[in-house]
Amino acid sequence: MSGLIRFRLWGRFAHFLRAESGVTSLSYPVPPRTAIMGLIGAVLGLKKDEPQLVLQNMGVTVEGIMPVTHWHKAKLRKDPPDTLNPTILKKQSAKEKVKPEKATFTRQEWLFNPEYYIGVALDEPLLSELAARLKDRRWHFTPCLGLSELLADLEYLETIPVEKLPHGSYRLKGILRQDQVKINLANMYDQGLSLRMLRMPRDVTPERVFTQASYLYETNNCEVLGDTSEAFGDKRGERVWIFL
Repeated sequence: MSGLIRFRLWGRFAHFLRAESGVTSLSYPVPPRTAIMGLIGAVLGLKKDEPQLVLQNMGVTVEGIMPVTHWHKAKLRKDPPDTLNPTILKKQSAKEKVKPEKATFTRQEWLFNPEYYIGVALDEPLLSELAARLKDRRWHFTPCLGLSELLADLEYLETIPVEKLPHGSYRLKGILRQDQVKINLANMYDQGLSLRMLRMPRDVTPERVFTQASYLYETNNCEVLGDTSEAFGDKRGERVWIFL
């Protein structure tokens, strides 16, 4: 990878559907890696199901405070509308042969005023193209926060060189892969940190088969001291992340 692009992602509402949700649609508190893949695909103008292939090796970091949630009731159609007849007469009534609509109400957990700091590590030429589009605010498709109705805004922050760091103890930022870090529990208690465990999608195939991973999330976006061999950071070693 050539570098890490960092940008701010925010909006009025967000909803990232939990894979285990049933009738009630729960939301992840942060965008999963698969949602970031779709977002970057929208900025670059990738076709449907292309991000899974083009961005498969993309490194992703996510930082942000856990948003407040709100339960929203949405009306969803349960049956598709009737198809139009091949022949339409001039005097035909619009009410003839109309299939009755069936709908259901479902509750969705929406996030209020979500704000995240996203890092994306890519190789050239995608890295430069993504940076230019974020700077100029000229994305191909409208970015959203989980649902197409929940619009998102993006703000370019910086592009920094990152490198793989040797095994050691680091102060880590953002979401952490649980299998790639050993948390210093004594430091966590001393600092009064609030860690939450998450199980979220990490990868997806064009056939929509998802692979999940376990993560640790510090809900107040504080640094977490941990021992890892999968750390990436800037050359000064001031900021260190683990890719999702």
